[in-house]
Amino acid sequence: MPSINCGIDIGSTNLKIVFVDESGRVILTRSVPTPRIFDEFGPVTNPLDLISTLETMIISGWQDIGSPIPLRSIAAAGVGEDGICVNTNCEPLGHAIPWFDKRASAEVIEFKKYQYLISKTGIKIDETQTATKWLWLNRHRPNEINRAMPWVTLTDFPAVWWSGKTFMSASLAPRTGCFNVHDRNWVSELLDAAKAPLLPQIKQAGETIGHVRNGRLRESGAVSGDTILVAGGHDHPVAATMIRRLDPNGRVDSMGTANLIYGETIHFNNSTLTKDLAFSVPPAGHGISCLGVLELSAELNSLPNAFELRTFLAQEHLVGAPPKSYNELQASLCDNELAVRRRLELMSLKARRLLTSMDKAGVPAGQIYTTGGWSRSKSLVELRASIFGQKILALGELELTATGAALFGAQAASGKSLCPIEKSDIKIISPIAEWAEQYQQIFNIIDRNSIEPP
Repeated sequence: MPSINCGIDIGSTNLKIVFVDESGRVILTRSVPTPRIFDEFGPVTNPLDLISTLETMIISGWQDIGSPIPLRSIAAAGVGEDGICVNTNCEPLGHAIPWFDKRASAEVIEFKKYQYLISKTGIKIDETQTATKWLWLNRHRPNEINRAMPWVTLTDFPAVWWSGKTFMSASLAPRTGCFNVHDRNWVSELLDAAKAPLLPQIKQAGETIGHVRNGRLRESGAVSGDTILVAGGHDHPVAATMIRRLDPNGRVDSMGTANLIYGETIHFNNSTLTKDLAFSVPPAGHGISCLGVLELSAELNSLPNAFELRTFLAQEHLVGAPPKSYNELQASLCDNELAVRRRLELMSLKARRLLTSMDKAGVPAGQIYTTGGWSRSKSLVELRASIFGQKILALGELELTATGAALFGAQAASGKSLCPIEKSDIKIISPIAEWAEQYQQIFNIIDRNSIEPP
């Protein structure tokens, strides 16, 4: 019986696990809503509810595949900014505040004087970064944060809980807003400003943290004392490692709840810092990762309820044609098909602007791969290919984040680097030549005049 490795994806909306065999092939996938409770401000996560849910998923999945052999490894990837204070027994002292929570909006003001440090951290501190949540906890729940021994990320917490050892996955450290992505050290001025708690040792993705302690997983037989727990990291970059195993220069257009454009470089041009991109640490490796984020789902879901967006996107080709001029992009947004097409064009032009910013930052030219829920629409990807001016490789239904984490675990267990993506998993979507020509003219105006798409 082949060894089985488990990957976990701790998302804002859903919690997923996959099992992969020793070849890296996915043999089981499970998904449930991310467990939430509510405090006086909004949804939060009880870390022990998360553990209970994951243990149920893992045990049930292991029983369903009928394996007589315990899992060989477990690794997790997920949200970057959420975290909790734990005591010396790794027991949580509070709940995890989600990155999208706005309770720390007032604390953002405290960090404006440190904007000059963006050249080190690669990210502008706003209410989504952990730094502002730390300061908020100091002001509103000091008894919780002052007892932290230490603070750990929610994504790392399952491995912390099961192993009894605290750590932080490397690609999660920059999401705090307080980490120097170039020399891989904390920025003391920002830690002081955030009144940061004690922080654990940083581990690269693929490093072994420890073994699973006695508990529900061990009692079920799904794991044993030999099952290793392995560091993972930030969800989008870990998902991108799946593609970069296949194509080391691949760029990723992840069209999920957020639209994230991702690339990496070992020849970073620090003089090209731009508000378009955030810079971070690749999950496992050298160089700098470049991330550009667009609020794709929020933008599309803001369309009038009367408009059937999914029906519109299910077409073989989008209705209509490119605008004849830049000014036509500023058509009023209503519920007709032309206006919706213009909205999609604007989002795709912004995405191309991010790709151009990556060029300037030193990210090597490469093929574009797309994944995520919105990438299931061939007509939308075809529009993007036409606006980007190049073919796009669509990866369909693959659970890249959880599988990417599982492969880090499998590699730690076996010493082998696996690349399970096959040609049959990839669909090539080409631009429409006539559209691409018109969009190129419009983008030239945007790029030449350094203006934002309207």
